[in-house]
Amino acid sequence: MMSFLYNFALVFLTLIFFPKFLADFLFKKKYRKSLKRRLLPKTPNVRRKKVIWLHGVSVGEIKALSTLIPHIRKSASEAFIFVTTVTETGYAEGKRILKNIDEIQYLPLDFPWAVKSFVKALNPSLLVLVEGDYWMNLMREVKKCGGKTVVVNGKLSQKSLKRYLAFRPFAETIFSSIDLFCLQGESYLKRFLELGIPPEKLSVTGNLKFDIPYKEKVDPDTLRKEFGIGEKDTVITAGSTHDGEEKLIFKAVSPLLEKDPHLKILIVPRHPERFKRVKELFTHPQVKVVDKMGVLASCYRISNLAIVGGSFVKGVGGHDLFEPARMGVPTIYGPYVHKQVDYDQMLSDSGGGVKLAPQELQSGLSKLILNPTQAKEIAQKGKNIAQKALGVSFRTWNFTQSNISLEKN
Repeated sequence: MMSFLYNFALVFLTLIFFPKFLADFLFKKKYRKSLKRRLLPKTPNVRRKKVIWLHGVSVGEIKALSTLIPHIRKSASEAFIFVTTVTETGYAEGKRILKNIDEIQYLPLDFPWAVKSFVKALNPSLLVLVEGDYWMNLMREVKKCGGKTVVVNGKLSQKSLKRYLAFRPFAETIFSSIDLFCLQGESYLKRFLELGIPPEKLSVTGNLKFDIPYKEKVDPDTLRKEFGIGEKDTVITAGSTHDGEEKLIFKAVSPLLEKDPHLKILIVPRHPERFKRVKELFTHPQVKVVDKMGVLASCYRISNLAIVGGSFVKGVGGHDLFEPARMGVPTIYGPYVHKQVDYDQMLSDSGGGVKLAPQELQSGLSKLILNPTQAKEIAQKGKNIAQKALGVSFRTWNFTQSNISLEKN
């Protein structure tokens, strides 16, 4: 009965959101490559007996799971390592950074007819879900074929917790299919316990994103030259920005730009389909919109200050606060970081980051620009706390191996 209701809801929601989907497809040119592959998935060409399947929704999750793969390959060298994702940017990132896997594909839409044959062909010993993305038909078919399901980098927002508590039978059906949860932090542990997940299934292993190796896709000198950044310039990078944040940030820095011709702002929008629109917003010579994928880390690297986007507008929940912090760049972020609760607390408690309300952004930036000693202290504290957090991928895979057998009954 629950399965029927789930599939009915899935069809119902698809019909509700179809107009938006169609608009995105036609006008924003989204899903052009992924739709057919998700509706009519290609049968995986499995060439080994033991299959370990990792799934990450988009770019961030793909980067996170990339830290696990070396440990998996070392301990299970004979396994067929298969990766799925949902977004086209996630697929592109997977093709770019995942060098030691056997195959990557789009995850089929969670309709029984799309999922059943796909899972049967893979016959996975283990399904690893990064951060969540719970699909009932997918997990049910994995369970049917004797495979185990593990959530890594697990998290649960307060909003999602309330929804699951309101529909307990549905939540129990979803989470009973999962054998193990490796969670990002203590706040998430408390929420999963509140859902009634057995404590023996739960462990706090940390955030896999701490272990993502820093690689400069673009040479710093090349980037400085491209954006006209000189030796005397002060650079602020606003990374992973969303609609509404670019104007807010520009309003905050405008008085500073007028006072200091050596102040330069790099704005890196989160989504590539917004590159053109954001670029059209700014004609100021000291503001540059970065319209390339995969260069955010390099932009942070050449910066004196970093502003992490997705945190000054409601609904997003914040992006990776530790990416600039671990590079030793003073990190500023906004109040809306419900997806970064533990890391917000770590940075706030250590003094390794600065949390500002939108109306405080101008004065906060001004203080740090005028007080480089204070900025340097914040940067060092952020770097120290990030260094202490390393080793998450090893702990996560070690805990998984210790509690889950890859051998089928």
